[in-house]
Amino acid sequence: MLQEELQEKEDFSKIISERISTQLSRHNWSLKTLSDQSSVPYETIKKVANGKIRNPSLKNILRIAEAFGCSIDYLAGRQD
Repeated sequence: MLQEELQEKEDFSKIISERISTQLSRHNWSLKTLSDQSSVPYETIKKVANGKIRNPSLKNILRIAEAFGCSIDYLAGRQD
């Protein structure tokens, strides 16, 4: 059970990381620009984007989604 939970968190962080990367490209933004637009600290953005934070806070994911103009479901991989 614990192994499954760890795998789910790794998969989630990978999906978030990939979706952030896609949105950065679409908007032609840097991580710094995303940080400025979302009011999420740069170091946090960097860690989330690189998959270093396995379970980012809902507040930060919401701020990132709002900055990109997309849904949380999109960032979480639940929606295309």
